[in-house]
Parts: sequence; C-alpha cells; structure tokens
Amino acid sequence: MADWKLDAPNLPEKLRADYPLQRAAIQAMDDDEDVSNRLFTQQTLASVTGGVLEFKACRFDRCSFSDVQPDRMSFVDCEFIKCELSNLALYGAAMKRVRFVDCHLTGLGLEKSALTDVAFENCMMDYLSVSESKLDRVRFDHCRLRESLWVNGKLGRVDFGDGDLTQSEWSFTPLKGQDLHQCRIEGIRIALPDLFGVRLSSGQLTALSGLLGVVLTD
Repeated sequence: MADWKLDAPNLPEKLRADYPLQRAAIQAMDDDEDVSNRLFTQQTLASVTGGVLEFKACRFDRCSFSDVQPDRMSFVDCEFIKCELSNLALYGAAMKRVRFVDCHLTGLGLEKSALTDVAFENCMMDYLSVSESKLDRVRFDHCRLRESLWVNGKLGRVDFGDGDLTQSEWSFTPLKGQDLHQCRIEGIRIALPDLFGVRLSSGQLTALSGLLGVVLTD
C-alpha cells in the first residue's frame, strides 16, 4: 500500500435527484454553467459533442455514457457507481477528487488528460488509453488493465495495487518509483529505460526475460 492517501470526493449529504442527466448536461452547456450537486440514477448521457461540460459534486449510480465528446470535460468531487463508460473518448479531460467503483471502462480514452486524487476500484479497464496524460495521486484497486496503452505519460504518485497489466504497452512513460510487484505483467511491452527504478518481485523476472534478452533456467 502506498504511503500517501487520496483526497476523497467532497459531496454534500443531500443531492438533488429531480432532473434528467441528458437535459442537465445540455442546459449547462447552453448556459455556460456546470452541473452541480446532483444525483443521477440509471440514466444515460449520449450524443453530446462540442462545447464545455463540467460536473461538480455529482454522484452517478448505474448511469451510461456514450458518444460524449465535448471540447473540454471535467469532473470535480464526483462519484461513479456501477456505471458504463466503455469506449468513451474523453480527450483532454480533467478529473479531481473522483471515485469509480465497479465501473465498466473498457476502451476508455483519456489522452492528454489530467487526473488528480482519482480512485478506480474493481473496474474493468482493458484497452484503457492514457497517452500524453498526467496522473498524480491515482489509485487502481483490483482493476483489470489488460492491453492498456501508456505513451508519453507523466506518472506521479500512482498505486497500481494488484492490477492486471497483462500485455499492456508502455512507451516514453518512465516507471521510476512505481511499485508493480503485486501486478500481473505477462506480455508487457516496454523499453528497458522505462523500467529503471520500478519495484518488481523476483517472480516477475520470468515475464520480463524476453525484454532482458536472457534465458532463465531452474
């Protein structure tokens, strides 16, 4: 476990639950305002493009997001519970004090995004792309990140826990100071300089033998 703690979402005790998600988002974009202090349950946000979309102090419970591509999107003090965000392209997104629990995030694109104090718990995140993104104080707890893509990224304090990084691809994203010793890393694709300073278990050397150009024997 990392020796630092995340700042949790700061949500009010009572959230308004009397407004449709789709209408709230479109109205906020039209009025150049944010969506704040709302609870959305089993709702869908779809086919929203262009403009600026900002959510503050909102909880999404079993909601679905599809074809949502604003020019800029941000989430501050938000919580997602059992939500569907697969294949969503959130280019240049900003997240601060955000929590995802039991969410489907397969194929989620977070290119050129900034994540601070973000927790992913028990999430399906295969094919995640965080290329050219900045992550600091981000935790992955029991997450599956198979074939995820990490290119030109900047990792600060990131806790991968026991994540499944099988066949993940890393390029120009140094792992110095990161701890992967509990992760699955079979088939990982990474340049040796990016591995410098990473913490691994002795058993993981087998998974890296091909990269190191060595043959391990009993």
